[in-house]
Amino acid sequence: PQPGLRNFPCGSSSVGQSFLEGRLENASNRGSVYHQKSQSLLSGHVVGPSTSQGSGYNFRSMEMWGWDQNLLNWNFDQINLLQSSWRPSTRKTYKVAWSRWLKWAEKHGINPTNPDGSALARFLADLFLIDKLSYNTILLHKSVIATLCNANSSGILGSHTLVKHVLKSIALKQPVASRPSTWNIDDLLSYLTNRKIDSNNTFITSRHTAALLLLCSGRRIHDLTLFRVDSDHLIISNDYVILWPVFGSKTDSATYRQSGWKLLKNSENVNLDPVYWIHRTIDILKDRRKSATCNNLFMNIRGQAKPASRAVIAGWIRSLLLEANIIATPGSFRSAVASKNWSQDLPIDNILARGNWRAEGTFRKFYKRQVRPAVAKSDSIVNLFDPIN
Repeated sequence: PQPGLRNFPCGSSSVGQSFLEGRLENASNRGSVYHQKSQSLLSGHVVGPSTSQGSGYNFRSMEMWGWDQNLLNWNFDQINLLQSSWRPSTRKTYKVAWSRWLKWAEKHGINPTNPDGSALARFLADLFLIDKLSYNTILLHKSVIATLCNANSSGILGSHTLVKHVLKSIALKQPVASRPSTWNIDDLLSYLTNRKIDSNNTFITSRHTAALLLLCSGRRIHDLTLFRVDSDHLIISNDYVILWPVFGSKTDSATYRQSGWKLLKNSENVNLDPVYWIHRTIDILKDRRKSATCNNLFMNIRGQAKPASRAVIAGWIRSLLLEANIIATPGSFRSAVASKNWSQDLPIDNILARGNWRAEGTFRKFYKRQVRPAVAKSDSIVNLFDPIN
């Protein structure tokens, strides 16, 4: 059979939205990447010959729209490899910016996949003048457009003179906002110390263990999904526990892996003893692990047994903060713990290693905050965690 071409309207914002959702329904005037042997587009779904109505293609996501002319001779395995460089979280972040660009391009008669620098500069100016977006959000939009449009011109597009000057003007017109303070982890530690914790309750135990791990380390909630309880990833004793996360942290790459977590026993306060609560979590969830045939440390509590996702664990943490009357988001743990350590004069290298930061500038620019005074003092648990290689 001959390779088919499926067409779609490159200037349609509705099509752009469809594309980002992973499905394209309508046919029009623009050819898409199609591979003869696999009879698939970027997603690899099997499709039939082109028709006037258009049966629709299932796309994996938006990431290579605009790159189609550069990928005409690529086979499915090559395209699939290229797609794997995109994290789901990145796709989700880019989706809103790309949809906004499609609508603007359609309104102004601009080819959305091959704009010039002047068009991009106008778009960024309108984001500031009309949509009232912040400078950092506008920078994200610039990055999205420069990345997803014609691959041959992406570098030129992002560094175009008009683009650079519009961004400079926006930066000058937006004064630097004062950095907000962060909550004091002593308030949560005090709450956990003084409450009775039901160690036979699966939800309470799982939530408490997750909170202790975050308070001890200051790492990401997502990192908690990488723990396993098999002998290759867990060393456990009465005095300490060592957890070796599987590959998948935000900073993991072919040349770098996040360190192991060594949690030490707290003999003075069982409520703040990570070793005890890790033991308890392993034991109380063993039946759900067996049912799901997996070895994740954290499992979902309700419904069919399966590993707890980042969203599920974040929900646990959110409920705990509410109970403790702390107005904060689950993701703020990372900044709160690191900022507390900074306020207690921990060496910067120690803070970076504990939080698994690759660069000091990232911590200083995005995470270091003034810590609010604590309502009640609490014992420190900073000495209960060591990053190990």
